Amino acid sequence: MLKFKYILMGSIAFGSLFVSCEKQLFESPYAQLDPAEAFASADRIAKTAIGMYDALQNREFLGGRVLIYSDIRGIDCGVPSNFGNIPNFSLLRSDDLIVEDAFIGGYRTINEANLFLKNIAIYSGIASPEDEAKYKAEAKFIRALSYFYLINLWAQPYKFTADGSHLGVPLVLAVSDKPFDPSNRIPRNTVKEVYDQIIKDLEEAYPSLPEATNTRSISDVGRATKGAVDALLARVYLYKQDYTKALEFANKVISSSKYSLEVSPKDIFTKYTTPESIFSVAHNGSDNPNTNHALGQHYSPGLRGDIQASPDFVNLMTTNDLRRKDLIVDEDGAFWNGKFTTIGDWAPVMRYSEVLLTKAEALANLASGTSVSAEALTIVNQVRHRSDASTSIVASAKSELISKILQERRIELAFEGHGTFEFLRTGRDIPAHGTAKEQKWGATTVVLPFPQAEVQQNPNLVQNPGY
Repeated sequence: MLKFKYILMGSIAFGSLFVSCEKQLFESPYAQLDPAEAFASADRIAKTAIGMYDALQNREFLGGRVLIYSDIRGIDCGVPSNFGNIPNFSLLRSDDLIVEDAFIGGYRTINEANLFLKNIAIYSGIASPEDEAKYKAEAKFIRALSYFYLINLWAQPYKFTADGSHLGVPLVLAVSDKPFDPSNRIPRNTVKEVYDQIIKDLEEAYPSLPEATNTRSISDVGRATKGAVDALLARVYLYKQDYTKALEFANKVISSSKYSLEVSPKDIFTKYTTPESIFSVAHNGSDNPNTNHALGQHYSPGLRGDIQASPDFVNLMTTNDLRRKDLIVDEDGAFWNGKFTTIGDWAPVMRYSEVLLTKAEALANLASGTSVSAEALTIVNQVRHRSDASTSIVASAKSELISKILQERRIELAFEGHGTFEFLRTGRDIPAHGTAKEQKWGATTVVLPFPQAEVQQNPNLVQNPGY
C-alpha cells in the first residue's frame, strides 16, 4: 500500500485560514481532532475544510518544492547543488530522499481531500447544503490539482502513447478503514485514467464553487473558484493536446470578466490578490513547514539564493521588458529570479496571463494548414505588450507562431513550475544546460522514479524504466 508519512489516518488537521479576516489567514493550525469532533458543528466543518489548503502548503509539494523541481530540470535556471540529483537527470536514484518526500507530499495532500470527503458524507446535514456542496467541491479541486502535478512528474506526457495508455500514478480516491490490508496495494493507473479522473473531479466541483469577486479577496485566490477550475481544465486539455477543449475553457475564464492582466508584472508577486491572480497557495513566514523550502528562500539572493536564472533566459528579453527590469535581479552579471523575495511569498499556481497564452497556443494549433492565426498573434502580443510595448511578435508561418508563443510562455511563466513540463507536453527534447546533458523526449530520465521504499512495500507499484 502507499505509505503516507506524517498522516494520522483516522483524523484531520485543520487550520484557521480564511475564517473571517486576513489576520487569521496565517494563524497556527488547530490540533488534530477525532472526526466526530472535527465535524461536530458547521463552524468546525468550515475550519476542517480549510485544513485541506494547509495540506497544499506542505514544503515538499505545492508549498514550493514541486514547482521548483519542474524548473530546475528545465533550462532557465542554473543547476543548483542543494537539490541532490534532481537537476542531474542521469544521476537520480530511486532511493533519493527528495524524490520520496515529494511523492509522499503529493499523496498526503490527496489523503486530506479523501479523508474530508469520507467524513463529510458520514456527518452530512450538519453544515448547510450549500456549504457542504462547496466543501466537497474544494476537496475535489485539491485532489485534481495534486494529481496534475504527480502525473507530470512521475509519468511520461499524455502523448507518449497515442491514447495515453502508458502507466501513470496510482489513483487513490478513498480512505480505507483497513489501511494496512493487502487489498490497498494499489497499482499504477494509466495516464489516460488519471487525466480522466482529474477532469471528472473538476467538472463535478465546478457547479458548487463560487465565482471570484471583482474586488478580489484572499478567498478569491487562495481557495477554489469556478475560474480556478476552468483555468486548470484549460491547462489539462492543453497538456492532452486537445486544443478545441483547451480553447473552450480558456474562453470561459476570459468571458467571465473576473480576470484581467495586472498593469505591472511585478505587482502580481507582491500584492497576491490582483485581478490577474486565479489560484495561489497562500502562506507567510510563520508557516513553519515552508520557511526553509519556500520559493523566496531558494530564488532570492537576499536569502539562500541557491537557484540562479541563466543568462540565456535573461537574454530572451529586451532591456525594455519589465519582466527583465523588475523581475530579474542582476548582481554584477549574476542573475536571480526576482518574483519571489521573501519566505512568505505565495506560490502562484494559475494566472490570467497563462490562460491568454493557452488560448493563443490553442488557436495557433487549430489554424488550417500552415496559416497564421491573427487572433492568436493579437493575444500573445497582449501579454508581450504588458511588459514590453517596444517590441511585437510577428510570424509568417504557423510553426513560427507556435514556437514564438511557447517562447513567450517560457518568459512569462518562468520559475512558476512550468519549466520541464513545457518541453515534455510539446514533444521537445530538453536542451543541455549547465552541467545537465540534453534529455531526449521520451527518455527514461525525464520522469522521476517511484521511491524505492514504496516499490518494496507495494509489489503492484511498477517502477519507472531505468530505475
